[in-house]
Amino acid sequence: MPTLIPVPIETKGQGFFKTLWIWLKSTREWRFGSDWEFYLPATNLTYVIPKDFVFDGASVPKRLRSYLSPVGLLLVPGIIHDFAYRYDYVWIRKPDGSVEKLNEGIGRKFWDELFFIVGNHVNGVFIINFLAWFALTLGGWMAWNSNRKKQSTELTPDAIILSPDLAEPSEID
Repeated sequence: MPTLIPVPIETKGQGFFKTLWIWLKSTREWRFGSDWEFYLPATNLTYVIPKDFVFDGASVPKRLRSYLSPVGLLLVPGIIHDFAYRYDYVWIRKPDGSVEKLNEGIGRKFWDELFFIVGNHVNGVFIINFLAWFALTLGGWMAWNSNRKKQSTELTPDAIILSPDLAEPSEID
């Protein structure tokens, strides 16, 4: 699993009502403490999320979070999806250990479908993955458009050449 560092929610030093507002409206964000790799057999690719990428988990409405956590069943598909929505590409590690961009500019529909595929591989709860995918199909355009307007700094994973005994990627159980 990835090394995730919680990003502080800036409530300290705020007035009562401002703190209450921040608490009600904010979502915990997480920063990657190191590069993280995820192998997906369905695509035979090892996806790489770079160190320092900040994300907030799956976009689950607050009223539903007691039933479905943004960093629970949907953590892994949410990570890859959030990165892809931010940059409209993903990094992959090639068999020689180098990294390259994949599917740059392919668009929202592709990343929504990848979310569904990753979810089914990781958690196997088809109905939850389907409902999350359906919600993305209906409302994902808001996050997509917001990310298109941002000028996010590109993050690059370390291009480490793997030793022969590490050449086979591991799979999350």
